[in-house]
Amino acid sequence: MGSLPFVYERIAPTTWAYLSSLLMLALFFKFNRFWSVRNLDMFLIILLAPGLLMIAGGQDWVANHTPLPQASGPSGNEPAVESDSEAAIQSPVEKSLNREIKPDANPATELDQANGSRSRQVNASPVATDLSIQDGVRSESGAPSSAESTSPLKQDEPEQANAPDLKPDLNTQGYVWQRWGYYWLFGVGAIFMIRMLIDPSLKRRPQLEPNLAIGGLVFFACSLMMFLFANIVTSTPTNEDMSGARNAVKLMQRKAAGESDTEQLRRRGPGYTLFNLFPIIPSFESGDAILETDADTQAFTDMSRYVIAAKSLAITSQVLMVLGLILFCYYNYNNFSVGVGTATIYLMLPYTAIFTGHVLHVLPAALILWAMVLFRRPWLAGILVGLATSVSYYPIFLLPLWASFYWERGVRRFMVGVLISIVVCICGLLFTSVDMLDFWHQLRAMFGFWWPTMNGLQGIWELGWNKWWRLPLLVAFVLLCVSFVAWPSEKNIGTLVSYSAAIMLAVQFWHGFNGGLYMAWYLPMVLLTFFRPNLDGRVAQAEVGEFKPRKKESAKDLLPAA
Repeated sequence: MGSLPFVYERIAPTTWAYLSSLLMLALFFKFNRFWSVRNLDMFLIILLAPGLLMIAGGQDWVANHTPLPQASGPSGNEPAVESDSEAAIQSPVEKSLNREIKPDANPATELDQANGSRSRQVNASPVATDLSIQDGVRSESGAPSSAESTSPLKQDEPEQANAPDLKPDLNTQGYVWQRWGYYWLFGVGAIFMIRMLIDPSLKRRPQLEPNLAIGGLVFFACSLMMFLFANIVTSTPTNEDMSGARNAVKLMQRKAAGESDTEQLRRRGPGYTLFNLFPIIPSFESGDAILETDADTQAFTDMSRYVIAAKSLAITSQVLMVLGLILFCYYNYNNFSVGVGTATIYLMLPYTAIFTGHVLHVLPAALILWAMVLFRRPWLAGILVGLATSVSYYPIFLLPLWASFYWERGVRRFMVGVLISIVVCICGLLFTSVDMLDFWHQLRAMFGFWWPTMNGLQGIWELGWNKWWRLPLLVAFVLLCVSFVAWPSEKNIGTLVSYSAAIMLAVQFWHGFNGGLYMAWYLPMVLLTFFRPNLDGRVAQAEVGEFKPRKKESAKDLLPAA
């Protein structure tokens, strides 16, 4: 507890998982219909929490038990002696995590960290974070250090003979917990996958109201939003989080050139380069204070504005997500209380609480969700899907399904909207590129124009799984996406929702960078599928208005009738 009686304290993830699970059962479990699909769906949602907690606990264990290696001294054989001034500003946390402390670091910031603030990112891999070594120096962000950035080929050179061998022991307790956490998430994800694929065959779908009245449900949802937003406002981005924003600052100043600047995107997966202006904002743990950058003072001052913009964008994205769930249920299910209930479950999920401020998780999901809300306007839906594709690349695999949904009516307007948004984003790269080579590097990062990455992977792929299994999983995924063009032959809005969730869920199985943790990409659509009524007949030909070009009026038509 804090020294003041009204200090805001974040709830621990484990405590919130227990509490939210009980609240979901109390509000939505149908005790008078125990053997119902609705109750099975509720248990499936709750089963996501143990996997997240195992991964979080494993990362905490690794962070607290990673030893500090002996750095080589000037001769290469003796350990370097740390000066008193450097030891004074280096916090115990940074010693345990062995983070690189720059000579120009802010002493006040380091002192604040020594007072007990500890950084933990659930979406960041401990191996990639703590054990990214080049020439015996650890780099927290995983991107090339300043000494390496001058030579992109430096990473492929063998390590020096005197560099310490810090290959982690994956059989230790922390890594075992993480491995089993990913196993758990993939197992539950496979059950979700089967549930989404067979959902169109379930015809008897009675709408079951929440156990709480609509007034209490709205109040409860608003209260949850306030607590989650407080987590975003009171959080501080870490040096790892700001590394992408630093590269974006260089882009805005037209200083970035070369393929090394896309390394941050390679770690997160392909996406829009300028999206790195909005760093990840941890939600549950206070992060390290922002360290001094290599850029000039003005760039560092601008970084604080990017932090404010990132927090604002995270809050806006969460509001759009909640409003999208409510409006979709209101306009398509004709039930406002079901929409509020769906939004309440989303806000109660432990995943939402942990990843509240991770813009890369929630923004693409919000864009896809609003494309579904506006599906009766194909060109608007196309613009939103194109924006989601430009931001995180992976929604591009939704295009075969959505094009086949609009095939009878609206496919041209949908594809025009997709192309408009993508072209606008590509044109934005022209204003931040030094030359055409730099423009090509950013374009490659936007659409993933490279062979599947096998090095520097995170998540389950660095915890024991053979990395080459990504290739058959990727091939199976592409075949699944293509099969939705012809199957099923008639697609209603319910099919569009469930199969879109299946595609974004299938991405998790081959995603090379913490695949399995990007649950926001499919959870809103999964919740809409769980609570949807029978939507047979709600196809594009019946729901989408026919495009009628405006007739050009002649001067004779403008004359008043006699």
